[in-house]
Amino acid sequence: MDRNFNLRFFGLRPQNDSQQQKCHSEGNEESNNLRVKNEVGFKIVNLQSSIFNSSGFTLLELLISMTIGLVVLGSIFSSFTTQKKSYELQEKITVMEQNLRVPIDFITRDLRNVGYNPTENLITGTSVGLVPGGGINIGTNSIRILSDLNGDGDTGDTGEDVDYSLDGTDYTDGITFDIDRNGQPLVQNITALTFTYYDSDGNTIATPITGDNLSIIRLVAVSITARTSDEDMTFTTGANIRGTTDDGTCRTRTLTARIRARNIGLQQTY
Repeated sequence: MDRNFNLRFFGLRPQNDSQQQKCHSEGNEESNNLRVKNEVGFKIVNLQSSIFNSSGFTLLELLISMTIGLVVLGSIFSSFTTQKKSYELQEKITVMEQNLRVPIDFITRDLRNVGYNPTENLITGTSVGLVPGGGINIGTNSIRILSDLNGDGDTGDTGEDVDYSLDGTDYTDGITFDIDRNGQPLVQNITALTFTYYDSDGNTIATPITGDNLSIIRLVAVSITARTSDEDMTFTTGANIRGTTDDGTCRTRTLTARIRARNIGLQQTY
């Protein structure tokens, strides 16, 4: 007998084909869901088991890792320190070279104007050129420059009476000085300022220069030596400002310029 006949015999309503297929489909879906849940649960259990059963790092592995890390950090710190010192040194050298260029530029400009007298009509007793006075000699470490820049017959205006000298009163090491311009510090950390004077034949004129020798000056050589503001422990042949070379010395630079006094020798009054 078929299934529908048995159902009618017991007073049950037989299911048609679509209802039977729906039941089979729902059963299969429940079976699939159950299988998926079982698989997910199995994976979670395996993952938890893997996590809790992990052995981690051994003490030896940790020590090796820490040692390698310390070596790398030490190398980075050493490189950073070296670069920092190099940067600081270059900054000091830059300042030192600037301390050389500034006075050379000032002195060169003023010496090119020395003896300038466009009207040739100076007030009686007024001189132009390289003239000692006011406690300043025309010497090895000092110079006084006079000119009549505006042609008004005197040298009393700004920039017409200029002197340069080496002043060490602000320092106690015995080798470091200022370059003063008209008594005011122009630059610091100078170790030498030297003027050398030549006549028209290229002969050196002995200093201090006075009298008729003032009128034969045709060229002035200026030499300035500057130092860094602090000593460098890796440099031991420079300027020593602390009494011993064990802690290093200051780096130094020397700049020299030769300036022709082109107005001296022209008509002027001394």
